[in-house]
Amino acid sequence: MSAKVIFGILLAGVLSNNYAMLQFLGTGTVLQNSRPAKQSLVLGLGTTVVMLLCTLITWPINTCVLAQAEYLQTMAFMVVLIAVVELVHALACKVLDGFCHADFVKFGINSAVLGLCIQNTDLGLGEALITALAVGIGFTLVLILYSRLLEEQWDEEAIPAPFRGLPVSLLTAGMIALALMALNF
Repeated sequence: MSAKVIFGILLAGVLSNNYAMLQFLGTGTVLQNSRPAKQSLVLGLGTTVVMLLCTLITWPINTCVLAQAEYLQTMAFMVVLIAVVELVHALACKVLDGFCHADFVKFGINSAVLGLCIQNTDLGLGEALITALAVGIGFTLVLILYSRLLEEQWDEEAIPAPFRGLPVSLLTAGMIALALMALNF
């Protein structure tokens, strides 16, 4: 695999193939994120680690075991995802004191991780791992960008009453998605 291909996969995963904004996988995690940018970075990096580990485990399982039983793919990948999340949680509790358990629940219910594992089955192992890294970085960037937007002081009186709260958050996410879609051309 050449450096051009690796750079192309990284650029596509971060910008033009962003799972959270363009494929609507993991969007709930982004929209419900009310953490500051630093905690959003930790959540994004944790999601990236889970994506890499799940890809590293599910790709060989799919290639060797599930080749003849594709109907078991989603269930098997969910079992792997939950096991990886619990393993990372156990390791993080020992290494990082006071790490929030709710973050690990978000890793387990994040549809971006499961969607990535399912979509990576068509790629080679090296490409799948680079894609997992790129998608994780893109997901982290969206989390940080969205948390920074929410940290800004908005003039509540300037926003019409029906659009306050979740509607303005959805409009913001839509504008970010449109900006990222412009990069597909």
